[in-house]
Amino acid sequence: MMIEADLNTLCKPALLLSYCVGLFLLLHMLVTLPKFLLVTPVWNDSARLEHFGVRLAKALAVSGLNLIWVIADDGSDTEEVEQLQRLKEKFSQIYSDVVLHLHPERSFKGGAIYQTWQQFPDADFYAFVDADGAVSADELIRMLNCAGDSENPDMSFVAVRHFSGPLVVERSLLRKATFHLFRTLVRGIVGSKWIDTQCGAKVISGRSYRAVSERLVEDGFVFDVELLATLQQDAWPITELPIMWQEMPGSKLNLWRDLWTMTGGLIRIRRRLNASVL
Repeated sequence: MMIEADLNTLCKPALLLSYCVGLFLLLHMLVTLPKFLLVTPVWNDSARLEHFGVRLAKALAVSGLNLIWVIADDGSDTEEVEQLQRLKEKFSQIYSDVVLHLHPERSFKGGAIYQTWQQFPDADFYAFVDADGAVSADELIRMLNCAGDSENPDMSFVAVRHFSGPLVVERSLLRKATFHLFRTLVRGIVGSKWIDTQCGAKVISGRSYRAVSERLVEDGFVFDVELLATLQQDAWPITELPIMWQEMPGSKLNLWRDLWTMTGGLIRIRRRLNASVL
């Protein structure tokens, strides 16, 4: 009995020390992990978000990332908002760090993303992914890990759908024609050499975004062209990352209706870029 008591006495400090070391390592890991702010912008998109959101929540739950996922509603109607509130609760049961931001007035995709990013000024990386699931949850996690593991903490990552490689990108003939037409316009008007400015997944370093955020004006379909062009002008590093991508139905982009609006946006971007170097 005396020997057993002595062993218990000896073991308690060892167990306490082991517990303290484990707690210290856990806290150290949480402090040193980069902070991600992920936004999924939605406008009357609850049906598409429901399918993709469950897969994304499951992927985030096992990712080990220090990440807050914000569903940013861009002025959806009352019924849609109720659906989003229900979905937020559903996703939160899978992944705890889910937030729903409701913007009562329409600010378009870029506006919804920027308004949300600005509410988290200490993020190491700002990211967004579309709600349609064209970029899968697994591919998004891979992008986020590339950013978190990068030797350069200022490196941003842009998803690319079009490249020469083994991955297959599924697109309709109309989507291919739209892609090439818009890329030609971007290169001709803005002067950017990016392969793909419009893929719905990007991870932007916190320092680079905060450095240029006050100069970003566009909030519609060409907001990411302005973001990339401004980062490029200031020599912030960007990596184009090939990803798996699948075309999804329900796009709100109408080529013939929106082409002139997008062209006007590209012209405005070019003018602002020129003015900033004078």
